[in-house]
Amino acid sequence: MTQMTVGDFKAQFSAVLDMVLQGEEVQVLYGRLKKPVALFTKIEEKPKKKKRPLGLYEGKATYWEDETFEFTPENLFDNMDDLL
Repeated sequence: MTQMTVGDFKAQFSAVLDMVLQGEEVQVLYGRLKKPVALFTKIEEKPKKKKRPLGLYEGKATYWEDETFEFTPENLFDNMDDLL
């Protein structure tokens, strides 16, 4: 692991990114006491998730629609008493 002060880190930022891409860890130190404040490491790529198939219930469920079906605000609340 490489340790750098904030000033060195800023001055060599591109080189630090190259080091991190190669797998090296870089710790950034701050202040006169040089306390560690950050650790830069390479992010491991997560495997891509499989896409969920669409139409999971294809062939297992059906629906039908009446040709006279009309959706209006009035018939939306007509059967509300039956549901409660």
